[in-house]
Amino acid sequence: MKNLGEKAKVLFSNSKLDFGMLTIIIVLLCIGLVMVSSASSYLALTSYNDSNYYLIKQLQFAILGVIAMLIISKIDYRVYKKFSYLFFIISLILLAAVLIPNVGVKVNGATRWLGFGETFRFQPSEIVKISLVFAISTYIATNYKKTNSIRGYIIPFLMLAVVVIIMFLQNHMSGTLVMMVAALSIIFASGIKIKLRYIIPLIIIAVVALGIFILAEPFRINRILSFANPEQDIKVGNWQAAQSLYAIGSGGLFGRGLGQSREKYSWLPEAQNDFIFSVLCEELGLVGAVIVLGMFIFFIYRGYKIALTCKDMYGSLIATGITSVFAIQILVNIAVVTCTMPVTGMPLPFFSYGGTALCINLCAMGILLSISRNCKTN
Repeated sequence: MKNLGEKAKVLFSNSKLDFGMLTIIIVLLCIGLVMVSSASSYLALTSYNDSNYYLIKQLQFAILGVIAMLIISKIDYRVYKKFSYLFFIISLILLAAVLIPNVGVKVNGATRWLGFGETFRFQPSEIVKISLVFAISTYIATNYKKTNSIRGYIIPFLMLAVVVIIMFLQNHMSGTLVMMVAALSIIFASGIKIKLRYIIPLIIIAVVALGIFILAEPFRINRILSFANPEQDIKVGNWQAAQSLYAIGSGGLFGRGLGQSREKYSWLPEAQNDFIFSVLCEELGLVGAVIVLGMFIFFIYRGYKIALTCKDMYGSLIATGITSVFAIQILVNIAVVTCTMPVTGMPLPFFSYGGTALCINLCAMGILLSISRNCKTN
């Protein structure tokens, strides 16, 4: 019994977590649920004869996710080091399984899901985002003495390369971007030393890879051309972008009022998903949008502060990777809905509809909160 008690003390931490981070997570989640209710009400009513259909499903996953987050926040994150490589391999298998005919589930023209019917399905890429962070952080923290030059980072770059290749085969450009930012943020945060003669070749490789990725599919070229000529082809290539701008512009300073969006009535595609921020701008106006953006900035600030003040390298790298995953998703989603970059499918964390993705995101927040317990100051 005594040994069990000692093991429990090692596994579960009683140190104080970052209350500021916990508070902003709960606030963003609550606002997100309200916006899912508003943005999805018309679609839910016409499709399921229940205006609260999407809200109820999202709320169920939110409750499950918050419970999981609080439990995970009590578990010492260092125990994950033993399983990080296994977790990464399993998530890669799931990611690759999407490519198998009759196994991957097709949604809105893209095959990126696993599961069955509409009852249960998830994107393995959501899990890979976290598993890649753990795997690279574990390798660097364990082999830090070997990573005194760019050659020491061959394994982390290979991990990233495998993920990028599978994502490329899935035509998942937005997910690829998130993976690259997460991995590179960890690598740079670890203090990698790159000699000047390597910088130009790396830039060339990155540009060539990006060019190949864009040219591989005609629809990506069309999206870029549509972005360059926003006033043309509104009914086809620029429909989402145009409707998003109409929603944002019609919101004015204080918005039409909560629940009063007009664009959600079949004008704005994916109103409850990737373009939910457009509905927020229409209903809450510039003031509401600025307040929410301020909350996201505070959230990112707290995440990187946890990374900077963590007492050990492993926790610092994981916090950096997780925060970067959320930061790039927020940045790209806002950029897309405001038409400052070409349209790409990127959900807004805590806001966009998607139960399993929300649950996984909250689990990631539990890990971040666990790391905050081992910080010098909160």
